[in-house]
Amino acid sequence: MWLNSHVSRRLRAIAARPGLNCEQVLAQLADRVRMDDTGALTVGAFTPAPY
Repeated sequence: MWLNSHVSRRLRAIAARPGLNCEQVLAQLADRVRMDDTGALTVGAFTPAPY
């Protein structure tokens, strides 16, 4: 997946707080994705958790 530099920096910062890498945060995020009635993907409030 390609992310622009701003998003990539934010993702790395978010991942570093609980001691995760970017792939772990994205995997946790992917587990929480839901599709609504219109086909749009949504994710509720999310805080990455250490494994």
